[in-house]
Amino acid sequence: MSPNDQIQDLFDRALSSVPEQSVPSPQTLHQRLSRRRVRSRLSTLGNALTATLFPRTRHPRAYGGRLRPSIALTALTVAAVVALVTGLLTLGSKDAPEPKTSAAASGALSFRLVDVTASPFRSVSPGATAFGLQCVTDIVCYSPGASQDNFYRTTDGGMNWEQTAPLPNASDGQAWTLLSFSCPTVDTCAIVYLPNDTNNNVPLAQFILTTDGGAHWTMSEIPVPTGFQNPAVGRFACGDASHCVLSVSGDALPVSDTNSSSPSQRIGMFLSTADAGQTWTQSTSAPSGPAAAVWTLNCDTDGSCLAVSALGSSPNFYIVGMHSDDWGLTWLAGAPSDYFDSALLFASCGDTTHCMLVPAGSPTTPYEIITTSNAGATWQVSSPPVGWQNMPTDVSCANANDCWIATSTYDAHSPDGDYSQPTIEATYDGGTTWSSVALPTTTPPIADVVALSCPLSGDGCMGIGNLEDHFLPPSGPTSPTAPLSGPQVISNLPGADQNQ
Repeated sequence: MSPNDQIQDLFDRALSSVPEQSVPSPQTLHQRLSRRRVRSRLSTLGNALTATLFPRTRHPRAYGGRLRPSIALTALTVAAVVALVTGLLTLGSKDAPEPKTSAAASGALSFRLVDVTASPFRSVSPGATAFGLQCVTDIVCYSPGASQDNFYRTTDGGMNWEQTAPLPNASDGQAWTLLSFSCPTVDTCAIVYLPNDTNNNVPLAQFILTTDGGAHWTMSEIPVPTGFQNPAVGRFACGDASHCVLSVSGDALPVSDTNSSSPSQRIGMFLSTADAGQTWTQSTSAPSGPAAAVWTLNCDTDGSCLAVSALGSSPNFYIVGMHSDDWGLTWLAGAPSDYFDSALLFASCGDTTHCMLVPAGSPTTPYEIITTSNAGATWQVSSPPVGWQNMPTDVSCANANDCWIATSTYDAHSPDGDYSQPTIEATYDGGTTWSSVALPTTTPPIADVVALSCPLSGDGCMGIGNLEDHFLPPSGPTSPTAPLSGPQVISNLPGADQNQ
């Protein structure tokens, strides 16, 4: 049996004992940390590691429109049992190492703080929402609106936001909800829509595309892949205006001689388009276990793609990278990372070789920074520099060297609110050294930054922050009647009005 076949067999056996569970996106998880009640630690499987001991805020977040409940991914499931990690192999190597139980791995990064003159963040005009943000260049960014058919664009670094043409409705009239979007050029954005009624998976999803900056939209169907039951959409990325890749998970078809009471085997694969969504091709080679638990996906214009999967169970989560050189048609898996425990996992890939992941367990459990510089073949783990805030809230990498991590102080007993004292930490050498970038003074103050997008230029980022009134307890026995403040858009990219 070849090494690749052994990988497949080990993950398939692990999957056979793991039931499917629905898991939200990192952004939704972070929002859930801020709602009412104390939640007990949960160990869930899939596209998020959702264990929280943090009290929720006294007031739900509301931004002038209904919260989009389906922004949470409902499809991805972690596929492997940690006991089988020993057999996980890298192609070309008979024995890939088992993840270590200690985060102090050999070859771990050594972080240190440095003083770097960087442009501070400043407030820019409202327009983007906390439901998502992607900056294609220093001045062109996109963000979905609070209502179902709204999508926004700025072409001047966030000084002004314009609503695009309304997103089209499905031809069959059923309700659909935006899952994710990817904007590979200043004029091209693709959106994956999921049906609200998941009982009928024909088609699997809708593919909505603009090639003129949102002036016009077209819609096509993403077909249900073969060899799956109960298929579900996962991560999505476009490398250029024509090529996009989508991860898909589902239950393996039952074998005739298998006991019908056995749990469903969750497997994964990828769908690729080379003609802007008109036709889709199913991957011919992908380790089915990691492919069922894709956490982040990135594709470049040369056809290379990198997918990072989160597997295992608390406290022994680990990640595996998969790399493709043919727009997601065939994939090879790298070695697993060391074990880590996590309630939240933020991830960003600056290209299809470099990624940074920040898993956080709880305010009292130090979080870690995990990086790869070789497409997931190996991973380096390190603690953040001393003095950082205790809770990461997002990460964004512009390229191989330039990354930013948003952090806040989390303290359920603080008079400043559950979240306060936000900071953006920046690195311009792949994580070897870090410096803090100042945030603007606002009223109320910014409590945390929930979305951060840094374009390829590496000049800086645009972010979206929640203001302090979202995390302060009510002054009386009932919630205040005044509406909560809207999201605060911030930027230190060139082109935004510094006097705004």
